[in-house]
Amino acid sequence: MADPRNGKSFLFTFYFIITLTLLFISPSYANESPAIVDETEDVVSTDVAASVTEPTREDTLLHKLEELVKNLTEIVSNLDAKLSESKNEISKSDDEAIGGGGAKAFSVTKYSPFWTERFSFTSAMKLDSDATFINVLPFKDFEGSSKYFAIGDSRGRVYVFLRNGDVLIEFFTTVDSPVTAMVSYLSMFKNSSFVVTGHQNGAVLFHRIHEGSSGEDWNSNSVSMEHVGAFDVDDSADPVTLLEVHHVGRVRYVLATDLSGKLTVLTENRTVYGSVIPTSRPLVFLKQRLLFLTESGAGSLDLRSMKIRETECEGLNHSLARSYVFDATERSKAYGFTSEGEIIHVLLHGDIMNFKCRVRSKKKFQMEEPVALQSIKGYLLVINEDKVFAFNVSTQHYVRTAGPRLLFSAGLEEIRSSFLSHRQSSSRNVGVKARPLIASDRENLLVMGLGDGYFGVYKSKLPSLKGEFNTMLWSSPVFFFILFLFGAWHFFAKKKESLTAWGPDDPFTPTAAGQNSSAKEPSFTEPARRSDDLMDLRRRYVGASPYRNDQSSRAPVDGGGYRTTAQDHNNYRGGSGLDSSGFGNRRDSLYGNNKVMDDES
Repeated sequence: MADPRNGKSFLFTFYFIITLTLLFISPSYANESPAIVDETEDVVSTDVAASVTEPTREDTLLHKLEELVKNLTEIVSNLDAKLSESKNEISKSDDEAIGGGGAKAFSVTKYSPFWTERFSFTSAMKLDSDATFINVLPFKDFEGSSKYFAIGDSRGRVYVFLRNGDVLIEFFTTVDSPVTAMVSYLSMFKNSSFVVTGHQNGAVLFHRIHEGSSGEDWNSNSVSMEHVGAFDVDDSADPVTLLEVHHVGRVRYVLATDLSGKLTVLTENRTVYGSVIPTSRPLVFLKQRLLFLTESGAGSLDLRSMKIRETECEGLNHSLARSYVFDATERSKAYGFTSEGEIIHVLLHGDIMNFKCRVRSKKKFQMEEPVALQSIKGYLLVINEDKVFAFNVSTQHYVRTAGPRLLFSAGLEEIRSSFLSHRQSSSRNVGVKARPLIASDRENLLVMGLGDGYFGVYKSKLPSLKGEFNTMLWSSPVFFFILFLFGAWHFFAKKKESLTAWGPDDPFTPTAAGQNSSAKEPSFTEPARRSDDLMDLRRRYVGASPYRNDQSSRAPVDGGGYRTTAQDHNNYRGGSGLDSSGFGNRRDSLYGNNKVMDDES
């Protein structure tokens, strides 16, 4: 921009030069013209040709002076016009500076501590094509974190990336149609998984991804992807909007929903198990249950009869839900965004035969559509074309207030500027609003679309807070059930102790047995027959004598059953031929302190 003081000084200098030139020319012309006149008067009679040439010279000088003055006048007028324009520009710039208008100074990068302090940057990548869907693949590392994720684009291709940003696979799905839905699940075979892609033309394709170690380095893995086949569905149907996998033992069913709301059940051998059309389009399925949330309520699917039950959500007030996501820790809780611009918290309880949907909280939130929702442990993330919002859903403050609590928001351009220069981050293509993309492993890994084909991978550093002890335990039905079990165990333990009270501590003492049998009665009630038998056994038994050789210590033996006769005894001794008179009848005692006794005595 030109300085007005420089313009004024230049104009004054130019005026001064012109003035000096005119003053220099005019005296010389004044001095010359009388001499010319005198000379002409002296020589007028002698030379006619000289009198003719002198007026021609004067006319030439006058003509040149006129042209010079004319040119100088035009230059001065042009300088005045430029000077006036420069004054207007200076006044306009001063007004803009005072009024806070656009200035030419700009920031190279913007530092936003909200996002960088809560999410650690892992990697970033860029696609030249328009991305349409993101899916985190079910491969885990030794820490339990997801290793790969896949991105589908508008040309029917799937790109598989490593978590650190390396491109592993660029795969063509055999259909030149945008990928509108994608789901993946582990295979029965080791290091293998299946990927199902839904497309805008209604096609549903089946692919396999295999992971294998490359060479001797077990840390570096090679990933390959192959096309298995296409499901037997109508390719001219509406675009596929939702895909989900349901497990029944070892059998997997793929649930596909299109834009019209038609729900199709597919098998792993790529055949159609059945299809049904609900009154409202399903938006999200509950894991491992055939329950789903729709635009206006909830529903369930019975695989045996292929029948649908639907109900409205209490408290939705006839507004339509745009998108839903289930909580990462409590799968009966879901969060959604409605057509009225409200963030809602929904509870879905029950089974396929009896279920109930209820809106627990609603909160008005200013956010431009379209939006996408994703949940990680304890938090909810909502993203649109310009910003990402983080909500806390894990603290007790959430239970006491009307809806999730907003933690912070960050612009996508601010997030991009953390790893891009100002020119790269600010050069954004203005066009049709793109669908916001976000995906997670429901733990702490987050993959998010940042606009203009850029994607960022982040790990959450947000603390996962648990509920207080008094609210989680004392108000839980499980606590009352545990109390009931403890009371039942205590009751039956006491009853068993009373049932096992047989009598005195030493029931084998004869005196104690006699005293107990005569003086005390059992403190419990038993059948009469059992009590009589026990008492009879006690009376029959005689305690051992304290004396070792007492005759009473020997148990009475009835010899009629097994004692041998004298003849048999003699036969056992060796027969009648053996002279027993040669042997004494003396018997040694087994104990040294006792006297020796004879049989005759």
